[in-house]
Amino acid sequence: MNAEEASGPGEGAGADDSGIGERVSAVFTAAEKAAQHILTMAREEGDDIRRQARAEADVLTQQFRVEAEREAERILVDARLQAESVLEEARAAGRKIEDDARIRKERLQEEMRLLEERINWAREGLREVTSRLRLRDDQGEPPDAA
Repeated sequence: MNAEEASGPGEGAGADDSGIGERVSAVFTAAEKAAQHILTMAREEGDDIRRQARAEADVLTQQFRVEAEREAERILVDARLQAESVLEEARAAGRKIEDDARIRKERLQEEMRLLEERINWAREGLREVTSRLRLRDDQGEPPDAA
């Protein structure tokens, strides 16, 4: 028999326990290093994802800004067209009102001219009647005899 076999089971187990402890400690150390490595890789990947998300957000923000500017320009163009349309309608309505006022003024002037003619005609008639009445008075005829 050799020396290891002669020492018995109790002596060999002590030597094996210290080897197992070192192995467990090495496994824990390796696990800690692996965990640290995984954390480092996860942080780097998180940073990459954040950078990519920011870049995508910047691109989207720019796209939305361009779309908003286009929409604002379209709205302004529509508003200008509507304003021009309203302005033209107002001008047309103004011209119609001016034309109607001019026609009314001309009608009133014509009515005034006709009234003046009637007044002059009535004056002439009254002068004629007055003249005839004087002539009859001068001739001594009674007023009812006419």
